[in-house]
Amino acid sequence: MSCHKLVNDDNLPVRMDPGPMNPPAQPPAPISAPFGLLLPGTPQYAMLQVQVQREMLAVCPEPTHETKSILSIPTHAAPIDLAQEISIGEALMKNLGPRVDPSVIQRTVRLKFLKVWIFWRSFRLHDLPQEIINNIFRLVVWSTGHPIEGVRQRLWLTWVCRSWRALAIGDATLWNAIWFRDPPPYERSLEWFRRAGSARIDIRLNERDPQWGQNEDQHKFTAEQMSDLLDKLFVKLPQIRMLVVIVDNWPPAITVLRKLQAAGNSGIPINIERIEIHRVGKPYVWLGPGFESDGHRDPPILNGGQTRLLNHLCLAGVHIDWNDTPLQNLTVLDLRCMPMEAVPTLARFREILLECPMLNRLALDGSGPQPIGKPVDHVPIDLVHLKALILGSFSLPYACFVVSQFNAPHLLDLTLMALNNDDYIPLIRLLTPKFKAVRLLTLYSVQVEITPQGRIEVMRWFQSMPDLAYARIAQLRPSILKLLCEDPARYRGVLGTDTRSGHILCPKLKTLEIQALPYQVIVDFCRRRRIMGVPITKIYLNSPWSSSLDRNAVRALHSVAPVYVAPVGTNTMEENELLDR
Repeated sequence: MSCHKLVNDDNLPVRMDPGPMNPPAQPPAPISAPFGLLLPGTPQYAMLQVQVQREMLAVCPEPTHETKSILSIPTHAAPIDLAQEISIGEALMKNLGPRVDPSVIQRTVRLKFLKVWIFWRSFRLHDLPQEIINNIFRLVVWSTGHPIEGVRQRLWLTWVCRSWRALAIGDATLWNAIWFRDPPPYERSLEWFRRAGSARIDIRLNERDPQWGQNEDQHKFTAEQMSDLLDKLFVKLPQIRMLVVIVDNWPPAITVLRKLQAAGNSGIPINIERIEIHRVGKPYVWLGPGFESDGHRDPPILNGGQTRLLNHLCLAGVHIDWNDTPLQNLTVLDLRCMPMEAVPTLARFREILLECPMLNRLALDGSGPQPIGKPVDHVPIDLVHLKALILGSFSLPYACFVVSQFNAPHLLDLTLMALNNDDYIPLIRLLTPKFKAVRLLTLYSVQVEITPQGRIEVMRWFQSMPDLAYARIAQLRPSILKLLCEDPARYRGVLGTDTRSGHILCPKLKTLEIQALPYQVIVDFCRRRRIMGVPITKIYLNSPWSSSLDRNAVRALHSVAPVYVAPVGTNTMEENELLDR
């Protein structure tokens, strides 16, 4: 089996891990217009906003204690109705699009900044109660589109004035989500760790070297360094709510598991709700720097058995003692890149599923239960709360074996990826009656042969998902997409008597998220669906792949549907709406 990495969002199509460390999804940024106009949402428009802000502030004197706030506002703002003028400008930009006069854009941007300027110069912020200001600061910090932006916002709040600095530093909840992005000795992150005080703490430690090659000896982050850092962090171990560790090789990964086991065995309370440990070096390779054979024969018990509050578990390239680690009431189980001798037995895997009745996300990428030597007719386990299922990097027989272990009648989000070493039509046939409520479908590098029988099986599968509204696709054969433009009535004799879709497969499909596909394929698909009366209303391009498209490709995509760049590390608005229904 090959392992499809899911850790590095910048390099991967599947945007997993939208957990507590990630901010909520923001309105997406549309890709640049074909002719480079300064349309809202484009990088050029953002640059214009910054330019206007700098120009206007450069000619305005700083307010003083003696002057009234409103007196420092330019006098030319008074004669016009700002709200009305801005509304007119925005309507022109929306209706005319690329044909709008650039002067309209320039004027609207200036008026919008002037409106914000007047508001903040006249608003008596410091007259608000301290708890209201604290809530405003929290909204600023936690409403950003990316974790990096949240880091900047926290710093900027402390730079405005002494009063704001005191308020910000005194609020522990502004600092309790700590992403160790600064280099050792982590002075900034450890200072935030101190400012978090007695609040619950979320920690993300990413020690993956982007320049690191496949030679594990090249990476210098050692077990000793990990141990020293954990010693500093574990002084507040009972406060840690989330721990995400991403490393390249064995020594630091094993150190994390061993330190957690030792702390649990010593009686230190462990209240961690979410644990993720990723070893993203060579998958399935056991021999290597820092790997000890006893770590394989005698794997650690997670948290020394203190898993009462644990509800989110993700292990990638590492394993634990599955039999002696209590795993109950999980809502997320995510297993990746493990050899068969290190995964839970089939009996233990089924036991975990039974003990986690509220499981709503199951991800199995190159990992799952140990296969058994002879076929056994197991009764599928009903996972009635499961909303998202991810299957990847499996051989055809093993994929069918895994899917046969459970039912998920209310599954909304299905992902199939890295299934490319066989014709997976038998798997498609097995999926068809199991997951009929799917609204979001991800197909990345899935191999199916469109033979006459294969065509029928795939069309029957699409027909079984009438509520499908969002499709993420990458490295997929164009012939599979073309089947969504077929008229199922032509195959009524072989597709069955299901008439819910009428003459259209997946009639609710409105949004595409694409990567690594010829843009002509998408353009042709969208045109066909428009002719059928079910147009695609939005196209998301996965980042950073979108930057590789030339102007002709962008122009062609814009001609069939609005085009946006998908947010990194979080869901789009459409995804959230479909999952929350």
